[in-house]
Amino acid sequence: MGAVALGCEGEPDAGKGEAFAEATLATSAPRGEAELIEELSAIGYLAGSEPAQGVQGVIRNDPLRAAPGLNLITSGHGPVALLMDMEGEVLHEWRAEFERVFPDHPQRERAKECRRNFWRDVLLLPNGDIVVIWELLGLFRLDRDSRVVWAVPEPAHHALQLNAAGEIVHLQAKRRMIRGIPEKPAIEDFIVVRDGRGRELRRVAMSDAMQNADWLSLRRAFWARGQARGYELSSRGFYDPFHTNALWLLSPSEADRLGDPFRAGDALVSMAMLDSIAVIDMETGSARWWQQGPFGMQHEPRPTPDGDIILFNNFHTADTSSVLSLDPRTRRVTSEYTGPSADPLYSRRSGRVQVLPNGNTLVVETDGGRALELTGDGEVVWEFHSPYRVCERRDRVAHLYSLERVGPELTGWLEASE
Repeated sequence: MGAVALGCEGEPDAGKGEAFAEATLATSAPRGEAELIEELSAIGYLAGSEPAQGVQGVIRNDPLRAAPGLNLITSGHGPVALLMDMEGEVLHEWRAEFERVFPDHPQRERAKECRRNFWRDVLLLPNGDIVVIWELLGLFRLDRDSRVVWAVPEPAHHALQLNAAGEIVHLQAKRRMIRGIPEKPAIEDFIVVRDGRGRELRRVAMSDAMQNADWLSLRRAFWARGQARGYELSSRGFYDPFHTNALWLLSPSEADRLGDPFRAGDALVSMAMLDSIAVIDMETGSARWWQQGPFGMQHEPRPTPDGDIILFNNFHTADTSSVLSLDPRTRRVTSEYTGPSADPLYSRRSGRVQVLPNGNTLVVETDGGRALELTGDGEVVWEFHSPYRVCERRDRVAHLYSLERVGPELTGWLEASE
């Protein structure tokens, strides 16, 4: 489920009624909204969790079969985004410490902690600027020289994209009273739309969008599934009812391939705490389509050229993950890759897939700091192991939160600046 760090052992203050919840949000400093959200989060996240192995960098590259381009990376090792070629050489770096981006942020000391001092996701723009999510702490834009263009201190999380109008669309979390959870404020996820200068234009609440899907029934089924499958979730995750962890806006061609009821501009989302994916109509703010399972704790659903939906299935079994494709019309699994039995795919946290122009799939195994490019028949034609280490003894591989293959339409500025 993305990079949410569990901050404290106690539960947040309970309260009754919308007025109490809003007052709590307004007076939560100095702990801050981010810390209160973390206390309710289903899974704690760190800069790294798996023991570091000796293998590092690009260990496999078949230039005839791997998709060309550069690799845009964010990782648990620091507040940095990297642009790396197919051989593993870093060609460009963006870096900015928290205090430079958010000098007046009430959580600036807390943001320096190792488990929070990195970027969760990054969006590269054609001029070399990037838009960045600092998980639950803010959203900001840097130019190609890492100068701050603008910054919005807010609980943005997990994912962001540009829509057809050039607006920034991202996920956001806030605590509030949610209908169907009467005991105390829970985490509400929003899809937020901003203009190019970071100003909010509109938002969609997931509890509203999923109302016609009867998300409370999906929630009950999720907890039953979780117990049967051995998810081993903390009880405080009960107040993290969606944990929306991925966002993809459908292009006209993608919507056409998927067919009815999908439309261009719809948001394909993943909700790990429902074991569900859905397509949200961004105009009406309601779900057009949804499916729960057979995947579990999943991430990053994406449309494929043949009209399927592919995703990173975190819980194939208790100790294996998979890359799973399904037909959204029949709701049946069309293919699944788990890796060889001696080295299966596995990431408890996060994970990504990207459908590449040549038909291959780029897979990010976050916990192990590994990325694989797979052909249609499951052959590995490119493989990267993070060289970055974290924790006091530098004995853990940094979580690889994102690695995206980008083409010349987003990297032309690089040659011009050399």
